[in-house]
Amino acid sequence: MNRNETMLAVGLEVGPGVFLQTFGIGHMYAGRTSTGIAIMASYWVLQAINAMLIPFFIGWITAPLTFLAYLVFCPTNVLGTDGRR
Repeated sequence: MNRNETMLAVGLEVGPGVFLQTFGIGHMYAGRTSTGIAIMASYWVLQAINAMLIPFFIGWITAPLTFLAYLVFCPTNVLGTDGRR
């Protein structure tokens, strides 16, 4: 992938991740479909667990931390996979 394609993959990772809660689209664009689906499914499962923990007040802390972790690590992972398949 050249620089423009890599930046588009990062944008596809961050944009829909922030607005639609669908992290992993950038990985799919970069040709790593199984990784993208795994990231998307794992995020949704973790957020479902966090939603179940909200009545115990733990979810109020872990849900934003999960979101921030995926927001940082998913685009970083797309950048780190440049040239590896």
